[in-house]
Amino acid sequence: MTASETAEKVKAAGVVGAGGAGFPTHVKLQTAVDIVIANGAECEPLLGSDRAVMVKYPDKILQGLQLLAESTGARRKIIAVKKKYSEAIKVFQSCNSGCEFALLPDYYPAGDEVEIIKFALGEIVPERGLPLDVGAVVDNVETLMNIASAVEGIPVTRRYVTVCGEVKNPSVISVPIGASVKDTLDRCGGITIDDPVVYLGGPMMGTISGTDAPVTKTTTGIFILPDDHFLIQTRSITYKHIIRQAQAACTSCRLCTDACPRYLLGHDIEPHKIMRTISLKMNERTDEMMSAYLCCFCGVCEYACPMRLSPRRVYEKTLEYLMSESVEFNKKNSPPSEHPMRQYRRIPGARLMTRMGLDKYNKKLRFDDSEWTPQEVKIPLKQHIGFPAEPVVSISSKVLKGELLGEIPAGKLSARIHSSIDGTVTEVNTEYVKVRA
Repeated sequence: MTASETAEKVKAAGVVGAGGAGFPTHVKLQTAVDIVIANGAECEPLLGSDRAVMVKYPDKILQGLQLLAESTGARRKIIAVKKKYSEAIKVFQSCNSGCEFALLPDYYPAGDEVEIIKFALGEIVPERGLPLDVGAVVDNVETLMNIASAVEGIPVTRRYVTVCGEVKNPSVISVPIGASVKDTLDRCGGITIDDPVVYLGGPMMGTISGTDAPVTKTTTGIFILPDDHFLIQTRSITYKHIIRQAQAACTSCRLCTDACPRYLLGHDIEPHKIMRTISLKMNERTDEMMSAYLCCFCGVCEYACPMRLSPRRVYEKTLEYLMSESVEFNKKNSPPSEHPMRQYRRIPGARLMTRMGLDKYNKKLRFDDSEWTPQEVKIPLKQHIGFPAEPVVSISSKVLKGELLGEIPAGKLSARIHSSIDGTVTEVNTEYVKVRA
């Protein structure tokens, strides 16, 4: 199979980055690089999906990595995984794939692709750059599985999700795309507390949601936490209150900056400075404001702050404003230079979980790979970076699992969307398609 044929099959299958970003994968397959990297480092604490699929489906992951290497012309294949994932490493090594291994320490955010490239290759991705800038492509291990399925004509209709917290059976479970959080929780035995709050994604970068929210191609985790949990309390604070907190309590101690992963890689971002500037008018585009383009929103600044402030939330709002005003970031020509204290300022995974009040949820996860069909799925037409897919079905249409629901708009960066169940279309609009079994 030629590189262009592989890319077309991946495009047709609607494969996007499963690690959370959702970048359309067919675009990556059309690049030319020297190195391809399988990311199995699982960035966030408590997430276990990548670890589970590496143990269960190493051959399929390696097949996807090989297809990625062939399409991009890469000569080196690297598997990036945390050193503590001994079972996954052993399984991969037994496959005799010819891959190199990058065995990362257990720190946060080890699964960030920029961190992985520095560890595996010794290269620093430039400000506002891509792995492509240093001759590499990085794909999450579940994405690689989806590439392997795509060449067999199987579109993305399910994904593996970590479900834990206050649930009866903490699990890594295969979920039909568009299934509700409630249906997924029911498959895991249901919620065990009276005051639950749904938290989607990882504990550090996730968001508060509801039980009616659909699982998408980029849903990595579903966490159930009590409403008085530290993470819920901090994520519930309004932006207006965050500004007041910063003005009243920020001491410019720069602990947030000293721990920032991007700052430690030499990027021109200093979170303590954005906290100084938020009392200024938003139309004064200072260098501190422009550094919002460099934030990876990992939340390390929140971990480091002794006053429990949130530079991350300030950066999010600042970036939202800059992008709404079409303000472009001016890249530097000089490459970043690693901070000499970087390796000593890594945050151990165990310490992070303790500080964030997550130790009690660090339990063994059961693996549920069984097929199941919810009564209804609500499938968003935008589950990826770029433009929403355009619906190609109408109300009362009969569809089969894997049938196309949304097509890529002409000339746009987007991804195809497919039905995850057999059923009848009950609702169609520009945001989602509902299918009833």
